[in-house]
Amino acid sequence: MLRVYLNYGLIASVVVWAAIVGMMAYRLNESPWRWAFVGLVCAGGLTVAAILWIKKYVDRLNEAEEKRESKS
Repeated sequence: MLRVYLNYGLIASVVVWAAIVGMMAYRLNESPWRWAFVGLVCAGGLTVAAILWIKKYVDRLNEAEEKRESKS
């Protein structure tokens, strides 16, 4: 459980935050702030995508390092 939390806790918190902001945007009818909130939701989605890309990149670096160490 701790490993899952460490791997995906930040992603889960960003998703929950984006969902709350999305609900706020949904409720702001005819408000100029509505599109700012929609932009924040999109930024949250991009943040999750960036976190997953960085995680995959670091995992590939670790695998390459392990292969180099095992060949030595």
